Amino acid sequence: MTFSRRQFLTSLALGVTAVATPALAIADLLTDANGAPLPDYDDRRLHGRPEQQPQYVEGLLNLRSAHTGERYQFVYRDTQGNYDQQTLLALSWFMRCYSDRDAYMSMDLRVIEMMNYLAKWFPGNPEITINSAYRTPYYNRLIAKSNENVAKNSLHMAGRAIDFSLPGIPIRQVCQVALAVRNMAGSGGVGYYPRQGFVHLDCGDRASTWVR
Repeated sequence: MTFSRRQFLTSLALGVTAVATPALAIADLLTDANGAPLPDYDDRRLHGRPEQQPQYVEGLLNLRSAHTGERYQFVYRDTQGNYDQQTLLALSWFMRCYSDRDAYMSMDLRVIEMMNYLAKWFPGNPEITINSAYRTPYYNRLIAKSNENVAKNSLHMAGRAIDFSLPGIPIRQVCQVALAVRNMAGSGGVGYYPRQGFVHLDCGDRASTWVR
């Protein structure tokens, strides 16, 4: 499936807002909405919650591409659960495989919703930097040859995984919240990559956690 830049920009005009200013600097990132300290990374018993439950949280993601520098705000769903299909298409194209001819596929809504809920744990719905989302089988095989951390059957190839970071937020804190979101979802994978500075989140069929 192909999706030209013109089509992408048309989709943006219909429901996606370009972000021209940096994400807000966040000073107090180690507390929940009530000001209470969040547990350490190894403690998954979180007591903090976003102000709204998942089904009522607006589908809004502020995203930046680590590869191209593109930055957009995607409003893909309202609080009544109505999805904007054109914006979802643009969102999937934004998460394309930049290293293999800009190929893309529809991202799994479950991982999109997990990302959205994760963002709501932090003040101001902060900008998320996307390191890797969809990967073509060819590109996944290519990087797996030189990187033992790349799974040959990676969920990235199915549009079910995202590697990301939140600028200004300690990666340990991001991973701790990702674990909470995964635990609330009941399944999925969370990978903690402190040396590379990103977190992996997927909507796999079983719960899994790893540190690399």
